[in-house]
Amino acid sequence: MTNTPIPTRGPGDVSLEYGDDRSIKEVFLQAAGLRKDPDPSKPRHVLIYWVNAVLSGGIEIWDTTQLESHGHWHQYHYPNALKVSSVERTHNQTISLGMFTSEQREKLLELAADVEYDELATESRVWMQKLLAKMVDENLVSRRLFDTVREAVPLRSL
Repeated sequence: MTNTPIPTRGPGDVSLEYGDDRSIKEVFLQAAGLRKDPDPSKPRHVLIYWVNAVLSGGIEIWDTTQLESHGHWHQYHYPNALKVSSVERTHNQTISLGMFTSEQREKLLELAADVEYDELATESRVWMQKLLAKMVDENLVSRRLFDTVREAVPLRSL
């Protein structure tokens, strides 16, 4: 079933305590693992995030945008601010998408909410490719950066 989801609060969401603010923030794309698998059929989870707060003990609050896997189905959640160890960056491939104003982050979230997907068939790399293509169309990221990310992760299309 293809749909435009109504975003729901993700499990573990702490956005009420650590919401986004009006500052300019670096936005990142993260892909699971440090490098792509030589087998392109193996799924690799991807997400976009920015840091809302830094807490003690190396804990950060990441405002995440992703298509989350729940066993054999997927769902888009927002808001979805999570407590994450800053060590995550050393265990996963992280690519900067640039510095975004709060208005640009809001546009990114609007685009993410409009990405259609099949809850049973669409995996995160396909969903992310659709989102990044929309971000190129809205001049949030360059075509060159899109191509770099598509190759590095790699992203898939249907």
